[in-house]
Amino acid sequence: MDNNTITYAGTIDPLVGVQAAGMLLAVAQPQMISQRFATQETMKSNAGDTIKWRRYSPWAPATSPLTEGVAPTKQPLVKTDYTAVIRDYGTWAELTSKVVDLHPDNILGVLTKNCADNAAKTVEVLTFNMLKAGTNVFYAGSGITSRATVNATIARKDIQLVVRSFYRNDVQPISNIIQPTVKVSTRGVEASFFGMCHSDLKADLEHLTGWTKVVEYGNPSDSVPGEIGACEGVRFCISRFVTPWLAIGASSSTFLTNGIAGTGAVDVYPIVIVGRDAYGVVRLQGRKSGVQMFICNPGNASPGNELGQKGSVGYRLPWAGAILNEYAVARIECAATANPNW
Repeated sequence: MDNNTITYAGTIDPLVGVQAAGMLLAVAQPQMISQRFATQETMKSNAGDTIKWRRYSPWAPATSPLTEGVAPTKQPLVKTDYTAVIRDYGTWAELTSKVVDLHPDNILGVLTKNCADNAAKTVEVLTFNMLKAGTNVFYAGSGITSRATVNATIARKDIQLVVRSFYRNDVQPISNIIQPTVKVSTRGVEASFFGMCHSDLKADLEHLTGWTKVVEYGNPSDSVPGEIGACEGVRFCISRFVTPWLAIGASSSTFLTNGIAGTGAVDVYPIVIVGRDAYGVVRLQGRKSGVQMFICNPGNASPGNELGQKGSVGYRLPWAGAILNEYAVARIECAATANPNW
């Protein structure tokens, strides 16, 4: 049986449990935009509840000529460890014998898909909340130095400033991403930085000078789920889980306020742009994955369920994440145009 599936206390065929676990990952994986670009680590059994990533600092170029017979100063090997505590998340729903026996729909399948959808949303929210807390921040507009004074939407120059800072700090583009499938695999992509933002910003991004739509790519099939286009070497994906800070910016009637057009403090939207090895998360797929489907079919008696009338379907997953390079996680804070009509 699949190590990521636990079937217990019921007469359900074990094969159904295996199919359910596969369905959970198959439904959930394509929705997980933030997981594509992370450095993923497998959760190991009996290894504690803390996960660690390690980064070694590069050496400066050796520009001084060597003196004959004299060894140069040795280089130190400097490492930096990043740790995060693994915590469990999950939910479940009840499944009764009457529903199983009489309902015309495949309720087990419905509940499994709901678990997958909920797992994907949970992981996305947790990961984006971590990324939104990064310290490398840029503000849209001229002379803006704080979230409370944001009063402009994204501009091409804002992206250019981020890309400049990446190259200045030796942040490399991403050339391999996690596949949106059940299998543990990656695929090559054209080396690029990737931006993630709320879908409310789609119109503003597409209005940028120099914007390239996905259909205009040399190979449109190379795009990732949620990708809408590119500008200045950054490929952008949208997700409603990159949530804004509501009504916290400067006062305006041009931008969204509390999600609608109006006058007042504007909603401030984060656009998270990342490079290679920017952040790490626990891997969700594979033999050592912590994603587990729990299926309890009605039929067997147990304390509190003496007539075997109740069963359940649920999932549990571990999650931990950390920013591994603050220079490689840039956040542009901007407003969203309330009524785009250019």
